[in-house]
Amino acid sequence: MNMNEVRSNQDSEEKDLTLYFSDFWRGFVKFWWIVILLALLGGFFMFYRSYIQFMPLYQTTATFTVYTENNTLAGDGGMSAYSFYYNRTTADQLAIVFPYVMQSKILQERVCKDLGLPVMPATVYATCVPGTNMLKIITTGTDPQVVYDVLLSVTDNYSYVSEYIIGPTKLIPITSPEVPEQPYNALDWQRDTLKGILLGLAAGAAWIVLYAILRQTIRTKEDIREELNQTCIGVLPQITFKRYRKAINTDILLNNPMIGTDFLESIRLLRSAVQNGLKENEKVILVSSTAPGEGKTVTVLNLASILAQNKGKILVIDGDLRKSGILSLLPDENPTNVSDNQLYSIDHDNMLNIDILKFHSSDKHLWNIMRSGKANEIITSLRPQYDLILIDTPPCGIISDAVIFASAADTALYVIRQDTVLSSRIREGISTLLSAEIRIMGCVLNGTLGGFGGYGSHYGYGGYSHYYRYGYSNKHKSGSSETSSGKKS
Repeated sequence: MNMNEVRSNQDSEEKDLTLYFSDFWRGFVKFWWIVILLALLGGFFMFYRSYIQFMPLYQTTATFTVYTENNTLAGDGGMSAYSFYYNRTTADQLAIVFPYVMQSKILQERVCKDLGLPVMPATVYATCVPGTNMLKIITTGTDPQVVYDVLLSVTDNYSYVSEYIIGPTKLIPITSPEVPEQPYNALDWQRDTLKGILLGLAAGAAWIVLYAILRQTIRTKEDIREELNQTCIGVLPQITFKRYRKAINTDILLNNPMIGTDFLESIRLLRSAVQNGLKENEKVILVSSTAPGEGKTVTVLNLASILAQNKGKILVIDGDLRKSGILSLLPDENPTNVSDNQLYSIDHDNMLNIDILKFHSSDKHLWNIMRSGKANEIITSLRPQYDLILIDTPPCGIISDAVIFASAADTALYVIRQDTVLSSRIREGISTLLSAEIRIMGCVLNGTLGGFGGYGSHYGYGGYSHYYRYGYSNKHKSGSSETSSGKKS
């Protein structure tokens, strides 16, 4: 492996780390409220468990030595005697057996009968010091007196139970039990609450890490090449406006001086890429996306406007028949009518210096006309009148209406909003266009954001958009799902 390959691998690893860190930051920005919520829920749960459901528990213990029957010490009368008789093997066996004796049902029944209680009121367990005959019996419960009484009853009835398991034994007390005065589980709700908050924060951080690892969206130009097998011919930054005391123009259009020079330069670069990407005699460009909210319509209008500055006469066709967004974005309230007929009208927007074709949605036969190939005839008839024609189609990742115009178009642009739609859905949308045998000139990565948390040296991720319901409507809504009041490109 040469030095160039080593350097390339190092750059790739650094890039991957940068992407993961950016994804983690993006996940934090998007899901910070989940982290806070999990921390609050964890703290409340532990507080409830520790403080509200707190139950004091009392414990008492007693230590005994265990004497087993030694027949060699029996007298002439046949009476057995107990002695400290064991070897290490016997002691280890006792350490295993004694805890089971404490938990035996026979012993519990005798203790309940002895105390006159229906159920065992305390927990009893025993431990042995390995290699010795020392036994410690521990009882735990909610009533200190009952805990003490249970331990006394256990010592009284122990020999009766152990005789059936390990033979006759006798407990000789070393330390006597006492009635406990204080619970052994002291209340510490502050510590438990803090523990719950930390566990909630850890769960939230794990959620964000998982989100960062499993990202399956398009974030960089390299993703477009590697994930979609397409070329990125333009990158458009996300535009956000600062809040002012007075109302300002928030249209993401070239005639708005508030959008800044970065966006203008990006549109100019996109214009150059489109002009260089057009083949001879190509002049009809279809523009589509996967989902609403990716900035497709804004891209079409800005691209058409800047093309009109040096390319002559430009026509934009509003091909989104179900949910038109072009008219709501146009700043010119008094466009100049160019032509009008039963199917469509063409108006000239004076500020953007482009013509807009809008189909008449009131025509009850509109959908049948579009499906019968009438759109192809209309666009073919308009070709000689314009230098370039851009068709703003519906998102082809939701419906297939874009295919209606594909047969009349020469090439296509595909708008992708950064870090928004799953890569698999974008591939399906591109496949829909390719099925219509149209050449895809390239993709436009829209809504990028530079700076901290960004992808690459200049551009970063954009904001997320929502998937809107998309359906037929007899009357177009005045708003557009793509721009959200025009505040984001």
